[in-house]
Amino acid sequence: MNEPRKRKSTGNVTLADVAKHAGVGSMTVSRALRTPELVSEKLREKIQQVVDELGYIPNKTAGALASGESYSIALILPSLVEKSSALFLPRFQQTLNKAGYQLLLGYSDYSTEQEEKLLATFLESRPAGVVVFGSIHSPRTQQLLETANTQVIEICELNTQSRYLTMAVDHFKMGKQATEHLIKRGFKKIGFIGARTQHSTLQQKLHGWQSAMLENYLTPDHFLTTHEGPSAQLGVEGLSKLLLREAGLDALICSHEEIAIGALFECHRRVIKVPWDMAIISLEGTSMGAHAFPSLTCLEVDYEKMGAKAAEMLLRAIKNEEPLPRAEVSFTLQARASTSIN
Repeated sequence: MNEPRKRKSTGNVTLADVAKHAGVGSMTVSRALRTPELVSEKLREKIQQVVDELGYIPNKTAGALASGESYSIALILPSLVEKSSALFLPRFQQTLNKAGYQLLLGYSDYSTEQEEKLLATFLESRPAGVVVFGSIHSPRTQQLLETANTQVIEICELNTQSRYLTMAVDHFKMGKQATEHLIKRGFKKIGFIGARTQHSTLQQKLHGWQSAMLENYLTPDHFLTTHEGPSAQLGVEGLSKLLLREAGLDALICSHEEIAIGALFECHRRVIKVPWDMAIISLEGTSMGAHAFPSLTCLEVDYEKMGAKAAEMLLRAIKNEEPLPRAEVSFTLQARASTSIN
C-alpha cells in the first residue's frame, strides 16, 4: 500500500487546518507556535510535523492585530554600502531574529523625503520598533515618529536633545582627536575632505577639526566638502584642489576610508612622500587600511557591536525594561605609518 502523499500548500492553510490534522484545539496550536515553552516537547513536535506537511505559514499580522503585539521592526538605512550601515545591519538583525522579531528594511539614500515615505509605509504595519539613522528628519517624519505608538531609536549621531533612544558615536570628538593626533606629531597645515555635507555627522566631524585647530592657534582654512558620497575619486580631486589653494599643506583628514585611499593614490602619483610631506588619516576606517602602503592611520568604530547593542536596547524598551535612553559607542584610533615620521 502506498504511503499517503503529503498535502501541498495552496497558500490558504489555516490554523484550524493544522489543529484538525494534529487532533488538538486551535488554541493549543497557537500556543505551540507563539510560546513553545508552554507546550510539551512531544506535542510540540507533533504540531510542528503537521505544520511542515501542510506548509502552514502563521499570519503574524493578523496575530498582532488580535493581540495588540507586533513582532516586526522597521529599519531605515541611509546607505547599503557605507560601513556604518553595512556592518551595523547583520548583527542587529541576528539579535532581533533570536528574540523572534523580523525586519522591515528600507533604504533612504540619505534623502529625508525618501525616509519620510518609507516611515509612513512601515507604520501602517504597526511595527514594535522603528530605527532611523541620525537625528535630522523632515517635519513630517518628526510628526510621524512623535505620534507613532512604538519605540524609536536613533543610530550613529550623538544628540543629547533627542527624545528617543539613542545609540551613537561622538563625531565631534572623532574629528578633534584625529586633528590633535596630527598636531602632536608636528603637522600644522592640516586640511579636511568630507563627503555628504548635508548629513549632520559630517558637520560634527568638521567642527571637531576646526575646534582642535583653533585651540592650537592654527587656521582651519583648508577644507573641501561635498554632498556626494565617499569615493577614491573624491580623495584624488579633493587633494588636488586643496594643494592648489595651499601648496604647503602637510596633513589631511578624510571623513571616509575611500577618500583617504584616493588621496594616498594621488600622493603616490605626485611623488609626495607620505607621511614626511603629507600625513593622511581617515575618520571612518577598517582593518583594510593596515594593508595600504604606507599603512593608513584611522579611527575605527565597532559598528557590528553597535548593531547588537542597539537591538538589545530596543528589545528592552519594547518589553518595558527601562533601558538607558542613550548610549555612546567608543572609537579607537589606530596609529599607523601614514601619520608617523619616526
